[in-house]
Amino acid sequence: MSIRLAPFAVVVMLLVTGCVTPSDPDLYHGVDIFPAKKTLQFNLIDDTNSEFNSSSIEGSVWVVGFVFTNCPDFCSTVTTEMKEIQDSLTDWERRNTSFISITVDPWRDGPMLLTQYKEIMNVTWPHLTTNIDSENNLSRIEDVWTNFEIGLVLTESQNSTSTSGRGHTVYYSIEHTNGVVLVDANGFQQVQWTEDNWNTTLIVEDVRMLLND
Repeated sequence: MSIRLAPFAVVVMLLVTGCVTPSDPDLYHGVDIFPAKKTLQFNLIDDTNSEFNSSSIEGSVWVVGFVFTNCPDFCSTVTTEMKEIQDSLTDWERRNTSFISITVDPWRDGPMLLTQYKEIMNVTWPHLTTNIDSENNLSRIEDVWTNFEIGLVLTESQNSTSTSGRGHTVYYSIEHTNGVVLVDANGFQQVQWTEDNWNTTLIVEDVRMLLND
């Protein structure tokens, strides 16, 4: 059974109208987001259970990954290669680039599980989720998915009746738009990379193009 939209799934995210800046299509190695799309300010919680406001990284280039800790396939690759991208940058480039990962499974991915995931993957950047104690909190992360056009389908088992400690049935699977989105220093989403075109070396080149703009 597929559940549609908040609070339990987001299916086929629609384009959200926002401020844009002109950009040349095919400027980057990845898929150009054309026209470039303004990233809306958001407020989530990180793996230390502290509040994370996106304003804290304004003025830097962002590498934003969308993952979940129970992902059986590409998410671990995204995390591993985000670290490779980070390690490929110079000290100056790292100081001006912010890496964040945002879960697409807030029902399971609380701060403790995200901390464990970071330790296993040997990464240090913030991993973000939300409290799931109210629809208002869930809508915060759903708004982020929508703004980044992350499609998400949550499918529950037909016989699933048990609930987890974070308020959702245990037996469900998730399909989502994977990969990373690159955001420029002015807060505009410029490039998307997914498993369909993934190339770590070229992602680094796109990050450097944004840093040098």
